[in-house]
Amino acid sequence: MAAPRAEAGNAGDAGGGADAGFVQIDRALVTLWPDGSPAEAPVERALPHRWDIDHPHSGGRARYQLMLPPVRGAEPYALFFPRIGNQVEVRVGGHLVTKLGELGDESTDMAKLPVLMTVPAALLSHDAPTELQVDAAVQPGRWGGLSAVIFGVQSVVVPMYRTNELWRQSAPTAITWALVFMGLIAGGLWWQHREGLYGIFALISLFGVTTISGRLLITPPLPWPAWGAVGGIALCVLLLLMARFVMVAIAELRPWMRVAFWVYLGLCVCAVTASFLWHQPLIYTLVLGSLLLPAMVMMYSIVRKMWMAPTWESTLMCLAGVTAIVAGARDFMVVRIPESGSMSYAMLPLAVFFLVLAMGGTVVGHYVRQVAAYRELNASLARRIAEREAELGESHRLQQRQSEEQAALQERQRIMRDIHDGVGAHLVGLLSMMKKGGAAAEALQEQAHAALDELRMAVDSLQPVNGDLATVLATLRYRLQPRLEAAGLRVEWEVAALPEMRSLTPTTVLNVQRILLEAFTNVLKHAAATTVRVTARRVEGPDRLELRVQDDGAGISAEQGRVSGHGLGNMRARAQSIGAALVVQHAQPHGTIVELSLPMA
Repeated sequence: MAAPRAEAGNAGDAGGGADAGFVQIDRALVTLWPDGSPAEAPVERALPHRWDIDHPHSGGRARYQLMLPPVRGAEPYALFFPRIGNQVEVRVGGHLVTKLGELGDESTDMAKLPVLMTVPAALLSHDAPTELQVDAAVQPGRWGGLSAVIFGVQSVVVPMYRTNELWRQSAPTAITWALVFMGLIAGGLWWQHREGLYGIFALISLFGVTTISGRLLITPPLPWPAWGAVGGIALCVLLLLMARFVMVAIAELRPWMRVAFWVYLGLCVCAVTASFLWHQPLIYTLVLGSLLLPAMVMMYSIVRKMWMAPTWESTLMCLAGVTAIVAGARDFMVVRIPESGSMSYAMLPLAVFFLVLAMGGTVVGHYVRQVAAYRELNASLARRIAEREAELGESHRLQQRQSEEQAALQERQRIMRDIHDGVGAHLVGLLSMMKKGGAAAEALQEQAHAALDELRMAVDSLQPVNGDLATVLATLRYRLQPRLEAAGLRVEWEVAALPEMRSLTPTTVLNVQRILLEAFTNVLKHAAATTVRVTARRVEGPDRLELRVQDDGAGISAEQGRVSGHGLGNMRARAQSIGAALVVQHAQPHGTIVELSLPMA
């Protein structure tokens, strides 16, 4: 076997007197066993080596034989494999050093992450090269193979491994958690506001997590090639969603773009699925290359927006978009195209995260503007409400003032009408009697008393009674009882505790007084009675107040009670005007009952 070449670090070999402390071994004797085919003859090849270049449609086994240079000193040595897989067994000097998964077990994929292993000093030779043998089981389309191998002093090799791990494992892991956090926030905003921009960003975060985690999981949740199809679809959907987000953010999403998005998305999903299930990596490569079209549309829209209305958001998104396109082109040329044979890791996830951060800034800016707009709207509504309340208050005050003026006017008109109809009529009668002459002094005195009673009742009706009918009756008793007793008529008052009557207005008070006054006048003129009993009580069902004036005089027949004379007719008219009921009937064994029923409401 030809001895593979080992290139030393910048200062020379790590083995025989090297100062750099490591060597990079970039050639190996490679033997391939494709599935269903005999082993190929061993061939010395340059590293890195990708299985998919030689056998893109099938898996198999590969053996890599390398020579480690002689070592010196007791310092521990280590091997660093930037990429190795998919399942691997590593032997040094014919002894098994490590086993990464079971050969042929597709549930493990060690090609995702860099591998560092310490080499026991007993297995290394101080005088001659030591054979390093790597046996790998490979699945098609899974980036199986072997990169150039770093061998050297552990204190030198470990920092190199840490740097590689930072970019391939630690940084993507941090990006994944950041996307989870941003996705949850965007999803919460979408749930509250149902705005498309938030929903698209939440989906971008979701598919970004799926894409990046697919490059980190050594043991994926789905078998191969299903998991590969999921990762490929997630990447395509992610890139298309990012283009759609930009179109929505800058209000450039046209109807034909919506249709094109779904058609393009469906074609990509079908093509990627076929690529992995049929082991045709070229299809997936063409799909990724075709995504340059929506990327360029996105960049054109961003640049146009920035040119027309430059903002920090559009500038940041433009820089992030250029970075993502450059990284995507670099990955496509260096990583994806099989002929390059590169085992380098992709830079697109990092660039995509930068673009997602820029989009996150757009979401934050949009949300801040929305909140500011809501606050301004609330302030505007508050101002308008305050103005409207002031207008309504002024209108209410004006209406109240007009109502008070109208009520005062109506009250003045009522007083004028009462004085004219009551006091005025009696005074006119008195004046007429005096003009005619011959009227008895008793008749003139009676007419004058009637006018005076009308005047007193008009004045009493203006006093505030607050719904207390007992007060009205007490005032009437105070006014009339001396006259009645002077006429030889004894008056008995039986007034129970009466509830408040909200309907007891001045008009009602005056009409009640006139009805009672008319009843007393009839007793004096026609009944020849000696006693009058006045009762007031509350009657249930329907709820009402009942006033009764009963005398022990000659009485009136039921037929006479229904006759509409001036006195009885006026009493019934007054009762009807205030919603009351008036009944005049003969009392047993003799006398007359005048009963007035007032509704409570």
